[in-house]
Amino acid sequence: MKRRDTGIVIVLAMIVVGSLHAAWDPDKKVDAIMKRVAGFSKCKSEVAASTDSGRRAELRERCGKLSQDLVRDKIDYRTFIGKRGETEDIFGDWFIDGSWFANSIYWDFLRVIDPRRMVRRFVRLPKQAGDLTRDGGVPDSAFFINTDIASITPAELIEADTLVKPHGKLTITGKKGEGKSEGFLAKDERGWDYICIIDPPMMQEQETSAEVVGGTLVRMAGYYVPLSAIITIQGTGNPEFDGKRGVVTRLVEGYKGHWSYHAFRDRREIRATKVFGAWIHNTDWVDHNTGISVVDVEGVPLVRYYIFDFGGSLGSWNVRTKEPRDGWEHYVDFGEFFSWPVKRPLRLLGLIRRPYQENTTTYSEAVGFFDSNVSALCYRANYPNMAWMAMTRDDGLWAARLLARYSEDQIRTVVNLASYTRKEDSDYIFRTLLDRRHSILREFGIAPAGDNGARAEGESSR
Repeated sequence: MKRRDTGIVIVLAMIVVGSLHAAWDPDKKVDAIMKRVAGFSKCKSEVAASTDSGRRAELRERCGKLSQDLVRDKIDYRTFIGKRGETEDIFGDWFIDGSWFANSIYWDFLRVIDPRRMVRRFVRLPKQAGDLTRDGGVPDSAFFINTDIASITPAELIEADTLVKPHGKLTITGKKGEGKSEGFLAKDERGWDYICIIDPPMMQEQETSAEVVGGTLVRMAGYYVPLSAIITIQGTGNPEFDGKRGVVTRLVEGYKGHWSYHAFRDRREIRATKVFGAWIHNTDWVDHNTGISVVDVEGVPLVRYYIFDFGGSLGSWNVRTKEPRDGWEHYVDFGEFFSWPVKRPLRLLGLIRRPYQENTTTYSEAVGFFDSNVSALCYRANYPNMAWMAMTRDDGLWAARLLARYSEDQIRTVVNLASYTRKEDSDYIFRTLLDRRHSILREFGIAPAGDNGARAEGESSR
């Protein structure tokens, strides 16, 4: 190749790399928003601290202008400032740790006996979400950033995967605290902190793949989800881990504990996570897989609400393969328990059937049990998610329209990032994700539109 041609290639490569960094970068948008919110918060603090009446009037006017500008740009700035009273620190994920009990018994019981809910159900006017914009969407907030899903290229997805992978050897810095999956905390040669998880025995590639596929697809929609990637573990000096396949996830800066779905059940983007959970079959989308991040922005502590742990997606349920009933019933389903004396005889007579086939087998060790049978409106997590319980059809329709914007090329690329050894497994996951999306879109009256993903916007339940 001539020197001139080589120079042209280098220039073109630099342009391509530059465009990759310029396009899909939700963190860049978030940083800009948080700086504006920090400016508003500092202005409010100055008003409170000022003793000069003239200065206070000037500052109030300035704060009002900043607030108006944020509202005009559809930014729910109050969520970033946050209130600790609206969160719940629920450490662990065993029943006795509170999250299962609070949602399965306490909050669910209060929901059932709520007289306002009874009236709304009778008149068929469910409680609507309270954070809507005029067009029925949601503002940018500490929970969700509006993203142009269709503009994300496969090259950008690959680049993000490459970026998050550790540089050099991993140094173990601690034990993995919460959850049942086996893993450890580590730091790479750049100083980046990770949590690393390996697949359980007899489930090779299952949980690690689920983490990457599920987390990436949800992050593309605009939710705060840490980046994850598949690696071969090296450099730890621990023969139990070195040489094994693992999934690494960057630790979130300023982690302060968990938040509860019950506290934010009136937000559309939080209710509508039920649709994404149904699509990727994440039955572990519950309170103990959330995280509050508090970071200092220009001297102001600001909050973001993360969603963690997608190892319970696809055919995996973290430490075991999913069963056919997962997604249709809670892990301990009191409704099924109390209705058993009535339903059991009717099932024996063939008068009613379960919404799933009980006698089915897993596809493979890497896939587990992951089929196309899904209903977003009926989908259930391992234990009740109070925001999912509050989801209306309009909330679900909002999320379904987002699902329609993913292209098949994007979905195929995300599945490939899971690095399945067998092409058959990768192909099966890809096809099943498309089939589940098709079922969900059809459930909300949205018609899929060809090879590049469904792009219909108005085909709703009007």
